[in-house]
Amino acid sequence: MKKILSIFSVLVLGQISAQELKTIGTNERQVVALFFPDEIRQAVVGSPNFTFSYNKESVQHVGLLQGVKGSESNLLVITATNEVYSYKLKYLKNLDTLNYFIPRNERIGYESPLFIPTSKSSLSVLKDSVTMKTPRTDSPNRFQYFKKFSEFHLKHNRNSQKRKRKKGVILHLKDLIYDRTEVYALVEIKNRFGIDFEMDYLKIFKVNGNKRKKSSYQKIEMESIYKHKLPRIINDGERHEFVLLIPKFTFGDTDKLLLELKEYRGNRILKLIHD
Repeated sequence: MKKILSIFSVLVLGQISAQELKTIGTNERQVVALFFPDEIRQAVVGSPNFTFSYNKESVQHVGLLQGVKGSESNLLVITATNEVYSYKLKYLKNLDTLNYFIPRNERIGYESPLFIPTSKSSLSVLKDSVTMKTPRTDSPNRFQYFKKFSEFHLKHNRNSQKRKRKKGVILHLKDLIYDRTEVYALVEIKNRFGIDFEMDYLKIFKVNGNKRKKSSYQKIEMESIYKHKLPRIINDGERHEFVLLIPKFTFGDTDKLLLELKEYRGNRILKLIHD
C-alpha cells in the first residue's frame, strides 16, 4: 500500500480523511459493477484475492469487481478528473448489491495538489486536461498538463529508438509519444568531448523525398509547442534528458523525421534521422 500511495501521490482532504471507508462485498460467482461519476483512469486492488477490471484502451465510467474467499482488502480508483476513491473489499457468499452508482461526494481527495476544482467550471477545465479531449488552447491548465505528462515520461520511460554520435557528443532519441493532438519527443544529449557543449539549437524537421533529387526533397521544420527542461549548456561528462512537444504528424512512405543539433559558435552539427 505504501508503494501505491507513493506512485499516485494522493492528496487527501483533511475533512474527508477521517471518514470510515465503505465496504463492498463480492464473490467469485457474481460480478459487481461500480459506476463512477467520471471515467476511470487508474485502479488497483491490494490483494490477489480480488480483481477489478476496467477498459484501459477506451476509458469508461464502469469497472467490474470479483473476489474469492480470503482476507479483506481494499480498492483504490483514480478518475480522469484526478479524483481519488477508496473502498474496503470483503468476500461475501451472498450479495445484496450488484451495482454501485458512486456519488462524487464519496471521493477521499485528489491525486494532484496542484489544482483542486471548487466549481463546475473549474472542474471542466481540469477534466479537459486529463481526459481524451485535447486541452483548449486558452485553458490555463494546458501547459500544466504538458509539464506533468513530460515529467512522468522522463521519470518512467525507458525506451530507446536512435542514437547519433559525433566528436564525443551523443544525440539520443528515446521515444516519440503520441498524445491527443501532440507528439512528445523524448531526447537525451550526452557530452563526452572533454569540454562543455553549448547548444545553438535543436530543431525537428519532417523530411520528404529523396535527398539526391533536390527538386523533390522537402525539409519542413516542426516548431515546438512546448519545451521541457531543454538545456543550454551540457557540461563535460554530463547528460541531459528533456522533451520537445510538436504537433501530431503522420508518415508517408518516403517521410522521415530529422533531429538537427547545432553547436553554438562551433562547427559540430549532429543529424539524427528516424524513419
